[in-house]
Amino acid sequence: MSGQSQQGGPPPGHQRRPSHGSQSGGPPPGAGHQRSSSQSSHQGRPGNLELSQQTPSGSPGPSSPRGPNPFVQGMGFDPARDKMEESRRREKEVPNRMDLPPEAFVTDGKKPLFAARPGYNEKDRPVNIRVNQYRVEQTNAVTVYQYAVSLVPEPPKSIVYKKCWASHAVQKHLERDPQVWLYDGRSLAWSICNKQAPFKIAIDLDAEQGKQGRPGHPNQFIMVIRQTSAIYLDSLMSYLRGKSGWDTHILECMNFFDHALRQKPSQSMTAIRRNFYHPKAPKRDLDGTIYASKGIYAAFRLSESIRTGGSGLGINVDVANTTFWKDQTLDRLVLNLINISSDKWNVRTPVELANLLKPIQWVGNEKTREPTMSDAFKVLRRLHKLRFKVFHRGKKNDTKTYTIGRFAWHQKYMFEGATSKNYTFTLRKTGETRTVYDHYLKQYDVPLQFPNFPVIETTRDGAFPIEVCHILPWQRYNFKLNGPQTSDMIKFAVTRPAERAKSITENVNRLGWNTDEYLREFGIRVNTEMTKVQARLLKAPTVQYKNGSANPGTSGRWDLRSKLFLINNKGRELRSWGLGIVDGCIDFPTAQNFARVFMKTFKDHGGLVEKPPHLTTFPRGKDLGDAFADAYNATRDANGGEDPVIMFWVLPSKNSFPYYRLKKNGECRFGIVSQMLNAAHVRKAQPQYCSNVSMKVNAKLGGTTCRVPAEGASPSSPAFFTQPTMIIGLDVSHGSTNMKGELEPSMAAMAISWDKDAAKYSAFCQTNGYRQEIVNSVRMTSIFENALHKWCQTLNCKMPAHVFYFRDGVSEGQFQQVMDFEVAHMKAIFQKRCGRVPKITVIVATKRHHVRFFPEQGAGDRNGNPLPGTLVEKEVTHPFHYDFYLCSHTAIQGTARPVHYHVIHDEVKMPTALLQKMIYQQCYQYARSTTPVSLHPAVYYAHLAGDRARAHENVESDRKDPDMVRKALESWNAKKTSGSVTHPTESLPLLPMGAKESVDKNRNFTPYTMWFI
Repeated sequence: MSGQSQQGGPPPGHQRRPSHGSQSGGPPPGAGHQRSSSQSSHQGRPGNLELSQQTPSGSPGPSSPRGPNPFVQGMGFDPARDKMEESRRREKEVPNRMDLPPEAFVTDGKKPLFAARPGYNEKDRPVNIRVNQYRVEQTNAVTVYQYAVSLVPEPPKSIVYKKCWASHAVQKHLERDPQVWLYDGRSLAWSICNKQAPFKIAIDLDAEQGKQGRPGHPNQFIMVIRQTSAIYLDSLMSYLRGKSGWDTHILECMNFFDHALRQKPSQSMTAIRRNFYHPKAPKRDLDGTIYASKGIYAAFRLSESIRTGGSGLGINVDVANTTFWKDQTLDRLVLNLINISSDKWNVRTPVELANLLKPIQWVGNEKTREPTMSDAFKVLRRLHKLRFKVFHRGKKNDTKTYTIGRFAWHQKYMFEGATSKNYTFTLRKTGETRTVYDHYLKQYDVPLQFPNFPVIETTRDGAFPIEVCHILPWQRYNFKLNGPQTSDMIKFAVTRPAERAKSITENVNRLGWNTDEYLREFGIRVNTEMTKVQARLLKAPTVQYKNGSANPGTSGRWDLRSKLFLINNKGRELRSWGLGIVDGCIDFPTAQNFARVFMKTFKDHGGLVEKPPHLTTFPRGKDLGDAFADAYNATRDANGGEDPVIMFWVLPSKNSFPYYRLKKNGECRFGIVSQMLNAAHVRKAQPQYCSNVSMKVNAKLGGTTCRVPAEGASPSSPAFFTQPTMIIGLDVSHGSTNMKGELEPSMAAMAISWDKDAAKYSAFCQTNGYRQEIVNSVRMTSIFENALHKWCQTLNCKMPAHVFYFRDGVSEGQFQQVMDFEVAHMKAIFQKRCGRVPKITVIVATKRHHVRFFPEQGAGDRNGNPLPGTLVEKEVTHPFHYDFYLCSHTAIQGTARPVHYHVIHDEVKMPTALLQKMIYQQCYQYARSTTPVSLHPAVYYAHLAGDRARAHENVESDRKDPDMVRKALESWNAKKTSGSVTHPTESLPLLPMGAKESVDKNRNFTPYTMWFI
């Protein structure tokens, strides 16, 4: 039911008020209307609370009177925001479906200074592999004309443009010329047809569909098509050959090629950016709420093949695994969504669901009966913007599509909420006021089965009961998957290389390049065979321990048995240490047995243990902050007043809440490292598990697991560095929105090598606003300045001579921002602290790409994956930028994903083969495994630290304190928009490590060790 389908909607040009989460009433189901003046925003209500500032229970406040604090208070604003906003604006101007070089995003006419490829690796052993990129063998040097497409009057929705373009009137006009036309679905079209004069086409959509138009709502438009520019495809070839720089003409060429590739598949498949989903694509229902589907990823890429006789263009094709909302009735979707959102909800009947969604008493003022949204109702925000159709008696043939605007909410409905029984509207024709329930009964003779469910309001000013709404398929699920969903998704997505290669070949056949009339029209010919390329196999290193070495070769793994840690925990011996048992999940004999096995294993690896741990157990329901304090104090008292150096905790499950709560108390309150143990593994007490724990404990206590030695030199010499060298890895992780609509801040984490071999690291973290990728000067100073001072003291040097800065997670459009802000701020800190700036090489490392390696016979492992050390720097790389792909690990399951390393700035000038060797062989120095990792350890550690630093956020653990709610709303002046809160740019800084309850020996040690591993 919709106002527009019954009585018509707002007239063209009607200005709609913004929809607020606490507005009154809502649009009636029968008509568009003017909202009443009683619809206020109620800014002071906590129903849409997003963030809080309260100090956690049992944890220190934002500042501490004792000990070093690596974090500083924020300025309250982002001093680099204006410049970064301009850079972001430029990034949004270019199409986001293409893989463009970084110079496409450079602003202000700057000449890009990104590092050029200095040469290729000619030293290591060549191997033959295939890559899932297909050569574009031919592109005609034709002139393509670009046209602007507009409609008069301007329609309210972009879908009208597609309908008008597909109309008989427009197609008949275009068929007058033999040339093919491309259309982007909105405002651009392309053809080799040269029509210099604008032309207009009258369209009557109602007449074309055989419908009679509604009075006052004409469905007639005039399409104006006007030539705006000429695209010379040979300008792209000139750029690829290095004869011309990047300019807007080349961007227009790439934009055209992208649409030419997408036009044909989009007509028969669902297209979402670069992905295409066939109606018969393999699917898997994950939990009744969402399903996973396999799609086709296809995108043009610039290619290094221009140097070997190719056109310089390729098409990267891969399998895309994506989750979508399951198409079903909305009431069933709501029930399934609620059940998966929290372990505390197990809804079985519609009555239980209706009760769970009803408003609850606001705890901020219990003297006044004041309703607020329940936690379950807040979960429904995830359904905003979903499209649906209506099916019930009287609407069986309705083809209209509607969009969920919000679930109706207002305090005037009190504790019943806005349901079909009390949500009223006025019919325009008769002036009669009805409830939604009465309207369906009178208009359609449909008694609603679930009248106590919330009513939804659409973006078209209509209101519907959720039981008559059916969610449309192929709507992407854009939220983070929970644990069970992730597990099922992995099982669905994981495929062996042979199977993946077969699927890619099938996808290429389905795309049908050879029969694509659009590609043929513009002379684009693609080789449908996977490209063969000569890769290089880097030599695996020797891994050195204190009492010997391991030689993993091409296996990618080695044995820790009989190996002694390179450096043990001397100075942090296990003399005063404790083991706490959460919820009494194991008994004392089981804990004692695990402690005995662990101590033996730790000693066998060279660890120093003087006494067994002090055991403490806590019953279910014990506050974890109090439990940590009790266990800490009991351990200290049991050891003659000596403060513990580490606390072990046995957790009953993998639930993240107790994990992060205990970590927060340990690091922020007592300034001590801790080790979490799973009860199931503790019961088994297997030596292999104890070895894995030993590696982590040794690293946390200042030890080093292993190193890669220099070849043919003194065993104590560094493998790669002849001068003091600092390795830095920086990652910014973005907080997710939880089920209550609360957005976590972004987290900047910097891992810094702490020895001459870059085998030992520490990490420094700080919040970085909300959804901000680039670290500003204030945050960079807070995480790096103190670390640099400590680094120079530890390595006994004035400053590093060389710095390798590994940056994770940035796109090509952000390369210049990394240089302009992050690297520039680092240089300023070096200049201030050391008086000069070392040589810096900046490397961007990313795994978010679709390039895969498929080794030929004898060049891969037994599963068909590339061997560790497989390097590709041709065919899939940039024509002249300094980048390469490196597979440094052995894939446990599925198809290995190489890491794309892009050297964007190079002052150190390490030879190409040596730089690649350094990156690969340092992957064997990862402190907690006996296999090389897929990503350089500096970046890997930064990612781990960023996740762990979530425990240091300065927020209340349960976020339920009403005073905290009120203070957060008042201090940030939160503004409500569409049921959510607009977050400030600046976020609260993290809690410092080591509050007033910590002691110097821990407070001065923990921030500079591997506390995050």
